[in-house]
Amino acid sequence: MSRLAIEPGSTVAYHTGDWRNQRPVYRDKWPPCGQSCPAEEDIQAWLALASDTQWESAWRKLTERNPLPAVMGRVCYHPCERSCNRAHLDTAVNIHGVERHLGDLALEHGWRHRPLTDQQQTQQVAVVGAGPAGLSCAFQLARRGYPVTIFDAQSTPGGTLYSGIPEYRLPKSVLQGEIDAILALGIQLKLNTRIGAEISADALRSEFAAVFLAVGALQPRTYPDDGYGGHSVMSGVDFLRRINAGERLRLPRHVAVIGGGNTAIDAARCARRLGAEVTVVCPQDPHGRHGGHPGAEMPASLDEVIQAEDEGVRLLYRAGVRRLVRSGAHLSGVEIARVDQIHDRHGRFNPVLFEGTEEFLPAGLAIFAIGQEVDWQGLEALLEPQSPDVFIGGDAAGLPRFAATAVGSGYQAAMSIIAFLTGTPSQYQHHDKAEVTFRDIKPEYYPRLARREGAVKANPSLDFDERVAGLGGDDAWREAGRCLSCGVCFECDNCWHFCPDAAVIKKEGGYAIDYDYCKGCGICAAECPCGHIDMEREAG
Repeated sequence: MSRLAIEPGSTVAYHTGDWRNQRPVYRDKWPPCGQSCPAEEDIQAWLALASDTQWESAWRKLTERNPLPAVMGRVCYHPCERSCNRAHLDTAVNIHGVERHLGDLALEHGWRHRPLTDQQQTQQVAVVGAGPAGLSCAFQLARRGYPVTIFDAQSTPGGTLYSGIPEYRLPKSVLQGEIDAILALGIQLKLNTRIGAEISADALRSEFAAVFLAVGALQPRTYPDDGYGGHSVMSGVDFLRRINAGERLRLPRHVAVIGGGNTAIDAARCARRLGAEVTVVCPQDPHGRHGGHPGAEMPASLDEVIQAEDEGVRLLYRAGVRRLVRSGAHLSGVEIARVDQIHDRHGRFNPVLFEGTEEFLPAGLAIFAIGQEVDWQGLEALLEPQSPDVFIGGDAAGLPRFAATAVGSGYQAAMSIIAFLTGTPSQYQHHDKAEVTFRDIKPEYYPRLARREGAVKANPSLDFDERVAGLGGDDAWREAGRCLSCGVCFECDNCWHFCPDAAVIKKEGGYAIDYDYCKGCGICAAECPCGHIDMEREAG
């Protein structure tokens, strides 16, 4: 009869980890939502806090990168949701809805941003432009103790957020509330101050150690003058600026809006609210039916397009303007034709119209929303030659013209300015490419849950009241709980439960592997719902 070489219960003497040829490693990854966020918010982190109803902590985590959550929750085109792995299980998490809820809670309860240091710096920084890029940069600098002054040529801060987005999408009180919270950090704001007019570029550089140019792209591209001095023709930017300034323009019965972006849709919806019958002439394809080129699909937000059509706006796709048709000095309509090709052989947007497809579209006003450019007037001395103390961001830097992109640009600029002023490497933290795909997720561990949306309010009178309602507290909590926590441990205990060698050790804030006993079987990685555990080959 054989005898055991050791006594029962003493198997700890065998370091079974010596049998291993691979080892599990806990590794936090950057989820795809955060990777695709232009502001690079740590979305998983603040959703986790929100799912635990730690609302203020979630807001503070969110505003580490984005000080305008109530604004961005309303106007951001939320690319984070397009990359959300949950979309492959049921539907993407309503990230922008939770973000808006957190921003609204902060406004309701008066939460205030906190400085990151008590140490006050002596080097002053000038920010030119009070739009999202300028506000974001000033916010990051002020939190780190730098005295900041924002200069803006307009009478109201906010840039395009104020002048270009109508009340039914972004109430002015929401925008002003978040701007006030940023300025409360001690930032000075000087309005009606154009650089090159009220203050010279040279005087600006002599007073400030660094200058950030965030002037935005507010100069509209215009339709070629047809000899009538622009009578009955207006740019979308100017039209929206007048609407947002409180004017209630008297419009003709028929209005044509030319363009396919959000400016065109906003102008069309405002014109409808002023009583006009509106047709949008869009050179691109409808959503979901583009012709292979990434710019062949209408760039406006699909949600905005759906709401515009619900309000009675007519959309003509793959169409462009051949000429303006006038009766005397008055516009009677536009001659349009079908678009043959949208881009030239170099990939540039350059629509070509089909000969012989012309038709007449009645219109007493034509609003052209065909793009904007940066107005550098007065700033030339800051650009030539480019000096190391001058930084450019947002639309002015040629970045994609979205508010969230501008916010992210402001953060990057602030980190670059601090590096310049201190002579140290930039503190800007750029997150590596997302590693977690839906193939890394174990969907069987997640129940299917319906997505919660803010209701689109009926608006039969077509007034300028906000149309999309926010999520209530219960819906925001449940929506945050739908997050799969891709690549980031949420302490589900699966690895601890399933380990056959008891080699997983629970500790405060997570787990550790006892490699003396881990045989590298890979069960923990196979059972990790969120793809947080990698199996690595042993060296040698």
